[in-house]
Amino acid sequence: MRQEIKERLEKTISAYGISKAQASREMGYSSSVVSAYTSGSYSGDIAQLEDNIVNWCARQERLHKRKRIPTVETSALKSICKAIQMAHSYHDIALITADAGGSKTTSAKFYAEKNGNTTVLIQVVAGMNKKMLVTEIAEKLDLSTQRVPFNTLVQLTAKALAERDSLVIIDEADYLKSDALEFVRRLVYDLGESGLVLMGLPRLRGMIQNLRSDHRQLESRIGISLPLEGLNRSDAKLIAQSVWKDCPQDVVNAMFTVSRNDVRQFTKIMERMQNVMEENNLPTPTVEAADLAATMVLRRGERLNGRAA
Repeated sequence: MRQEIKERLEKTISAYGISKAQASREMGYSSSVVSAYTSGSYSGDIAQLEDNIVNWCARQERLHKRKRIPTVETSALKSICKAIQMAHSYHDIALITADAGGSKTTSAKFYAEKNGNTTVLIQVVAGMNKKMLVTEIAEKLDLSTQRVPFNTLVQLTAKALAERDSLVIIDEADYLKSDALEFVRRLVYDLGESGLVLMGLPRLRGMIQNLRSDHRQLESRIGISLPLEGLNRSDAKLIAQSVWKDCPQDVVNAMFTVSRNDVRQFTKIMERMQNVMEENNLPTPTVEAADLAATMVLRRGERLNGRAA
């Protein structure tokens, strides 16, 4: 055992509040390996383990050196949360649409964290049907779903929703199957007497208003509609200055121009810029660092071989 590696491991674990079990798992070992190593009882390949320890410590140091980008109360987040709050307070249905990177998921999580006892947040996976959806809502309500007939589960879920001041947020609702999109209205709003928020890409609005899909019952019940355009320059400045207090406007403009109103791309560029600043010993962000960071991010509408990506 190399004493300097053991000391570095113990220092890293202590500095970042990481348990030995978590450190073991993150290195790809069972949860007891780091404890065994630090106590001197590890009987495996110590040289290989120590290589992994050095690499893991280096990753942790890089990760924690980077400034975390906090959730910023931008105008978009405030607008989304206001629409969600209205749906919650008045047991209404809200339709919130924005392009990818438009703060929908961030806002939904932000609201759910502040209203955890009464808010059910469902993040849809592609092809989720009504049975999968009801089961997930039921589980979030701490209902038993094992061997429960579907119709019974629907009744139990609706009852549980109605008994509390509930709100159900469906994030990426445009990935629901058509039957599930219509059924969630019936389950949550009609039977559960609760607020419902449907969030998704702009196509979600078209899916609901498409006469061939027969979502007229859902469309007629939507009382709050919020289409969003994406990141604006003022919000971009707020986000940048949450990390660099005196971030120059020309740096904000450089990142904003590249991100094309996409909050997610804007924050990715900020993350990569921290790497650039570290590698070049830059104390403050610069336009040149922003431009270099932007080359590391796959940007919407980039052209490859003369054609749009």
